[in-house]
Amino acid sequence: MADLKIFILVLLLLLTSCGENTKQHREKPEPVNNTKSVQTQKNHTDSFIFVGMIEHKAGLYKYDFSKRKYSQFWSNYNEQVVELSYSPDKMKAFFLTAGHFGKKNIFPYITRVKLYEINIDSSKVRFIKRIGDGIQVFTQWEDKNNFRIVINRIDKIVATYIRQQTFIYNIFGKELLNETKIFDLTKNGYPRPAQNPDNLNSPSKRFTVLNKGKDTTQVYLQDHDKGEQYYVLGNGQKINKIRWSEDEKYLILSTIDLNINKKTLNANVLETSTLVIYNINKYQIVKQWNGDGVKNFYIRNDFLIFDNGFRENSRVDIFNLKKMNQFDEIKIKRGCGLRNIPEIPNYRS
Repeated sequence: MADLKIFILVLLLLLTSCGENTKQHREKPEPVNNTKSVQTQKNHTDSFIFVGMIEHKAGLYKYDFSKRKYSQFWSNYNEQVVELSYSPDKMKAFFLTAGHFGKKNIFPYITRVKLYEINIDSSKVRFIKRIGDGIQVFTQWEDKNNFRIVINRIDKIVATYIRQQTFIYNIFGKELLNETKIFDLTKNGYPRPAQNPDNLNSPSKRFTVLNKGKDTTQVYLQDHDKGEQYYVLGNGQKINKIRWSEDEKYLILSTIDLNINKKTLNANVLETSTLVIYNINKYQIVKQWNGDGVKNFYIRNDFLIFDNGFRENSRVDIFNLKKMNQFDEIKIKRGCGLRNIPEIPNYRS
């Protein structure tokens, strides 16, 4: 009985940071892939793929820079996209779909998880594998060639055991690893996969990002040539992602705090994330976005692409780093984002 109480307590703590969709969907027969794809001979840097609502399911759209327009790229009536992930060099992409996901009572769940590969050059989608049902799914690129998927499941025999299955695929969709480990919640706690450390050093190694805060962000830029440190940003959030422009002119940094309580949830402005462009030559922030959302981002040519807001208010912004102005804004009915439809996390009572 004591073990079961600990198990329930751990899952309750987990739920405070899951932020998963709680909408229920009608059961349908096994999905029939009614893929909608666009054939193109353009270079892959002329466009990008993002997640957006198509009718009542999350699907994929494709944005064309030259036309400043987007179009439906992939959708399936029986599946919804829960994670889209580009490789670090943006040459390959995988995405996960699910039949349902959300929460039953206190337990999170995700069902009928599937893995697909996108050929960026040909704009073709290929089904790879059925991953199955579980509690949570995590994804991460090990490097530019290998993609990792981790799914946690409750053991069917011992309720306090978590079965964690890990898959690794190369850029061609070949399975390189399929292993399962068992974790005892009463001894090991809830198993979360280790995340690769962010790239704190600039491409030339001249600059390094330092965080001097303990539980908050106090970011400084170390200039090794000058032997000096320059203050960048300080707030009550945690560093989420760090990227450098190819010309090493800009440091792009985001911070996040999704521990939302009733007070902050009812506030006029929900402050969950921050995104800044720091000009390394001037040693100062030249652009900053605060507010709600997660602010997933990446750099494509001279453009900073990021999402903003939650659920039906989520959107994708495109910012021109060369001209330092807004290039475009993508808004889709019921929301859109770079990796998924950003969700407001379950808040603490």
